[in-house]
Amino acid sequence: MWLGCLALASLCTQATERADEPQGPVGLDVVEANFELLNSHGETVMAADFRGRHLLIAFGFTHCPHICPMTAAKMVAALQQADTDADANALGIFISVDTERDTPAIVGAYAAKFGTKLLGLSGSHQQVAAAASNFKVSYAVTKTQDNYTVQHTSHLFLLDPHGDLVEVFALTTPTATIAAAIR
Repeated sequence: MWLGCLALASLCTQATERADEPQGPVGLDVVEANFELLNSHGETVMAADFRGRHLLIAFGFTHCPHICPMTAAKMVAALQQADTDADANALGIFISVDTERDTPAIVGAYAAKFGTKLLGLSGSHQQVAAAASNFKVSYAVTKTQDNYTVQHTSHLFLLDPHGDLVEVFALTTPTATIAAAIR
């Protein structure tokens, strides 16, 4: 079933959740692994606040029906698999690009549904735009009278305990591969 979900995720990502996504992985040398966003309590958090931990970061939105929930579940599964073998100090961060609908409290509650290994962050349009720009994530929110569409890059970013970006994964990367990189 999991493989079927990943195949569906790949197709849906290409069809509905991609905005100018680069061909192939994002270069590690062009990404500034930094953000300043708000947690579910409205407190400002920065990438530096998580030094000493591996971070697995993804961008998405809470109203996403398929891809983002599968991304969050994949992140948590990889973190749990890594924790059983070695690093119990890894954390996933889900950053919403839908600043109009996804308040910090909503994103926090969304992430909490996946367990304690996932933290949801959001913020003002400027904060989210800066974080997305730093990670070279493309996103677009399109609103019409009858439609509200959010498109975004679907990579997973792995930061080491020093805060350096060490790997960028495609959504289709096997969970075991991501867990091995965290270790």
